[in-house]
Amino acid sequence: MELKTLDIFCEIIDNYGDIGVVYRIAKELDKVFPNSKIRVFLNRIEEFKKINFQVKDIPYQIIDGIEYITFDYVQKKAKELSTSQVIIEAFGCKIPEEYMEIAYENSELLINLEYLSAEDWIEDFHLQSSPLGKGKLKKVFFMPGFTEKSGGIIIDSNYLEKIEKIRKNRAFYTKKYLGNIENKDKKIVGTLFSYEKNFATLFEELRSLDKEVVILAMGEKTQKSLKNFFKENLIEDFRNSLKYDKIEIKFMEFLNQEEYEELINIVDFNFVRGEDSFIRAILTGKPYVWHIYCQEDYIHMKKINAFLNKYKRIVKKFSDEDYLINIEKFFKDYNFRKENNMELGNESYLYFFENLAKIEYYNTIFRDFLIQKCNLINKLKDFIEKY
Repeated sequence: MELKTLDIFCEIIDNYGDIGVVYRIAKELDKVFPNSKIRVFLNRIEEFKKINFQVKDIPYQIIDGIEYITFDYVQKKAKELSTSQVIIEAFGCKIPEEYMEIAYENSELLINLEYLSAEDWIEDFHLQSSPLGKGKLKKVFFMPGFTEKSGGIIIDSNYLEKIEKIRKNRAFYTKKYLGNIENKDKKIVGTLFSYEKNFATLFEELRSLDKEVVILAMGEKTQKSLKNFFKENLIEDFRNSLKYDKIEIKFMEFLNQEEYEELINIVDFNFVRGEDSFIRAILTGKPYVWHIYCQEDYIHMKKINAFLNKYKRIVKKFSDEDYLINIEKFFKDYNFRKENNMELGNESYLYFFENLAKIEYYNTIFRDFLIQKCNLINKLKDFIEKY
């Protein structure tokens, strides 16, 4: 297929992850299909305004050559807007009926882009079709994952180019984000982005390290969790930062997507949450741990196990058994919760912080494999062109 028009639909619920992924995909597809018209349809734009400061509170706008349109607008003007050759339905969102009634006959391909998963079953469902019951429109499932037979992960060239730019201009970006940290080179500096969590063990164990640590606290839930700890413990308050023994905590203001990407590439480690931040952290090659959202019956732990199995499959030929055992235990203990709350967990952070260089070495191996074999953008492009 020679792609001339592409529409992407995204239904934002209560977080920045969905729009973060869709915004990134739209920019990259615009780059790989330079002669195609790309539109993004959103049920609301509040979260989009946060991650991109160009966004205005209007129902129709063009940003960097891509059209962004609200669901309300398309419901009123569906016939005028018409539909595209290819439609991407992000994360099973509900596309407005006014649009779909036209798309059944006018459009050719509907791609159901699912959430990222490391579970084995997705390989069997990847690129499987599903009948829509009417019209000529065909629906296909696209399953992102961490293997060659899955849909891969979002590895956009813009981000890879940015990583290389940061590497070559490290002093500039370090000054931009870490310029107010004294003796930065003698300290461990990292980001902390989480759901609700009790970090008492983290602070107690960091006190035993032979280096000072600076934690850049990201997001409302992270900062609220930390403040809960500070209520019970004596700290020093320096207005812009807090200090607990040899640990300094800086509460970061909200960063847009580009700023967050720059920051996580110049620090020493990243604690992340959600799909988009997780993938961004993986692609840095730096040490990371993923805080997954809790689900009933510990379903989230199955997802953690599935990711760890994919990670171990790639790095085990280079690593020692002790490393794999400790990393697996840390990821599992960090996430073993019935629900996101302030209950104290069983995780220990010492192995992670005492082996940052080793973890970065193995994480780089895993990252390079994903870049070479699991690029979602390339897989999506190839599928559309061959359709």
